[in-house]
Amino acid sequence: MNFITWLKTGFGKLVLATAGLLLLSTFGFYWLELKESANANFSNAFWWSIVTLTTVGYGDLVPATVPGRILGALVMLSGIGLVTSLTGNMASMLVEQKAKKRKGLLTVKISDHVIILGWNDYAFGLIESLLKQTALKNFNIVIVCDLLEQQRDEIAFKLDLGDKLHFVHGSICQASVIARANPEFAKTIYVLCQDNIESKEADQQAIYAVLALRTMSPKVPIYAEIAKYENREHLRRAGANEILHRGEISARMMGMMGINSSMLSFFRNLLGIGNSGRLLFRPCTSDDKHKNWGELSSILRTTDGALPVAACKLGKNLSLQDVMDEGSALDQFIIELFENSGQDTSLGLQGPEVKMNPADSEPMAQYDALLVISAAGDFDHD
Repeated sequence: MNFITWLKTGFGKLVLATAGLLLLSTFGFYWLELKESANANFSNAFWWSIVTLTTVGYGDLVPATVPGRILGALVMLSGIGLVTSLTGNMASMLVEQKAKKRKGLLTVKISDHVIILGWNDYAFGLIESLLKQTALKNFNIVIVCDLLEQQRDEIAFKLDLGDKLHFVHGSICQASVIARANPEFAKTIYVLCQDNIESKEADQQAIYAVLALRTMSPKVPIYAEIAKYENREHLRRAGANEILHRGEISARMMGMMGINSSMLSFFRNLLGIGNSGRLLFRPCTSDDKHKNWGELSSILRTTDGALPVAACKLGKNLSLQDVMDEGSALDQFIIELFENSGQDTSLGLQGPEVKMNPADSEPMAQYDALLVISAAGDFDHD
């Protein structure tokens, strides 16, 4: 909304009328009362206008002439109506803004937030897991869904996140709805299977959502859940970084339980559900990268009591420049053709890559992070 359009609104007209009355009364009081006095300056006249318009009446400046008193009476009478209307309109706007936020109709103006598109009963576990990660304690969550207002209120009550929780109401496959969640500046995006529709339609909406997201936020990681395994490749082509088939992990766990029931307890602890050590992500420091796997594992076991189980290479955005040879004239010619034609040289996101329990001699220089099992009871280690 531009300034001219805003002035044509009811609130804009009230502000304009109030400003006009202040201006006229300031010049009027100065001309009738202050022009020949020792207090002859416009700041005093403006102060009197504000005090009189708001009917405060400090009495430090008082009109002494009949025309001045008539002006004061007119300003006070006008001020009663204008200020009351202005205050009422401001209160109404604040209430309306709060109501729109509660209904999920406003654009979320935050950054480094986590977006969850769609909703199902497992989403509570997702958010609980995110909150347990110490690096993400102060992040905002934006839930995009078409649930009823009463259902959204129940979710907000259960999560109890206060101002850290935001809703955007609407279908997750509509780009205009997704745009209100500000995905371009998000930290991570999750796309969930929705419980209130059929599996086929839920997967279709997830694909549409990822396609829209990739247009608006090409570099933000997107993790998606899918109901039917045959739609996995479609979702990957749409741009999802990682895809989880619903029931895939639980089915494998149940199979392992057939070997021994302790398998379930082990995995529950890894996921932070139990009361023993859980799986944590630990970025490698510059000192870590000068060691090999065996040396670093020994140091971590001694100092933190943590057990390293895997080395990770984080995903990164590749471009033609990363894979082309700078010394090759042909490769340089191809890159120049792309750049001169205005074509994007991005090749998308590569990775991440995880190597489980590498050899002791494996150098850590090529890795970015470790997956470690924390010591029993140590849940704050990052």
